[in-house]
Amino acid sequence: MLLSDPKVGRVFPGCWGIFDEMGVGKTKQLIDAACELHQRGEIDSVIVITPAACRRGVWTDEQMGELRKHLWDETPARVTELHGRSRTWRRGPSSDRYLNWVVTNYEYLRSVVCLKKRDDRPASDKRRQTEELLLTVCGPRTILVIDESSAVKSHRAKQTKATNKLRKLCGRVVEFNGTPIDNSPADAYSQAAILDPRILGVKDFWHFLGRYAVKGGYLNKEVVAWHDLDDIRQKLKPYVLRREKQDCLDLPPELEPVTLTATLLPETWRMYKSMRDDFLTWLSEATLAEAAQAGVRAMRLAQITSGFLGGVKETAEDGSEKDLPDQLLGSEKLHVAMSWIHERLEEDQKFKLLIWCRFRHEIARLSEELRRIPGLEVANIWGGQTRDERARALHLLDPGLTPDAPVVVVGTPAAGALGLNLTASHHILRVSRDYRLATFLQGNARIHRTGQTKPCWYGDIVAEGPRGQRTIDHVITQALRDKQNLAEWTCAAWRAAVEQE
Repeated sequence: MLLSDPKVGRVFPGCWGIFDEMGVGKTKQLIDAACELHQRGEIDSVIVITPAACRRGVWTDEQMGELRKHLWDETPARVTELHGRSRTWRRGPSSDRYLNWVVTNYEYLRSVVCLKKRDDRPASDKRRQTEELLLTVCGPRTILVIDESSAVKSHRAKQTKATNKLRKLCGRVVEFNGTPIDNSPADAYSQAAILDPRILGVKDFWHFLGRYAVKGGYLNKEVVAWHDLDDIRQKLKPYVLRREKQDCLDLPPELEPVTLTATLLPETWRMYKSMRDDFLTWLSEATLAEAAQAGVRAMRLAQITSGFLGGVKETAEDGSEKDLPDQLLGSEKLHVAMSWIHERLEEDQKFKLLIWCRFRHEIARLSEELRRIPGLEVANIWGGQTRDERARALHLLDPGLTPDAPVVVVGTPAAGALGLNLTASHHILRVSRDYRLATFLQGNARIHRTGQTKPCWYGDIVAEGPRGQRTIDHVITQALRDKQNLAEWTCAAWRAAVEQE
């Protein structure tokens, strides 16, 4: 049983990191351990803090949530989803000693937990009641679960401080993350400090930087390199379990990714070349401090290959700026995607497909076309949608709830790549790609996980010029397939890659 494993947390007891690869079953491990510890009489409650997108779809949904699937029938459990509209359901036999589960999300937590000793802000009754409930549940017999713990990687963030306040009141803490170090070794500091501030042996974040970071750049204040990273790994090792799917699961294989080519129209290609040349000029003149903007400028090129240009501002004579409406350029990728989908539906009348797009504009255009296909169930996963809309999308690709009909779910991996089980599909089509490696890997793991019974197919639609010229799509696709994090690229790296087009 993980939470009793003497190999984990042996120096400072009560803290564990389950950093298994996505799909190995981190949530089930926690639920089994909590039920066991409750039966032993060692714990009474579990508090789960998770991203908003995972609160219901992954944890508390009464049809497909992990708690509904894995709670032990003989363990009386009471589950409370703590949000603007709290709700409670029970599982197991009636009892005067339930295992209490409280599930909330980071965004809500930071709004209700007081972070100051004296807070003069007017507090609503709902906020006071919520904070009192959380603090009442906290105690030495409580496990605090920090799901997708990269959400607390920033030591300055309010949600990190709110999480840390609860951690100090709980006897045990468990962190979940399939990609714990997202962008930088600095991500390790807050996650380790919440487990136990003594693990890394530093006083605070600045002490951590002083020990492991190399400063340079503007005013010698920028982190330009890291050293002694093995020391960080060795200090974390006693508290962390990390297992890959290939080592502990008998899953079908992941097939080699396939590239589908979309040829840009001449007018689209002319606009692309003009913006690419401007980008290269900027890269040759950019300073180290401006490197973070390279990805934003590269996104403009990716928008063009996806058939539109958005987020453009117009400057008036008085110097003020206003947003211009999105400019439609072409439908090259849309036509390739629809042609491929029609072929699959002809082969399999119950075909199930998950499509990832980086841009909402693509999702809207593609979904509109898909809904014209008779009998095809279509749904979206994106930020800002209603709870019912999201639940419908998750149900369509849940292996136990999927209908006996063809299904296509189109979404953004940033909104739908955490914790979800979408194994009713064994196909992922990527129309455009997020730069972050963690998001890319999480997106793939939605279908390649426990419950999958067929080999997993991945396809990328990549735009090229009229004569087969390379585009930014080739750069991004190859980097992600090689497991490079483009968020860490320097201006020189971007320039070298783009110049190869």
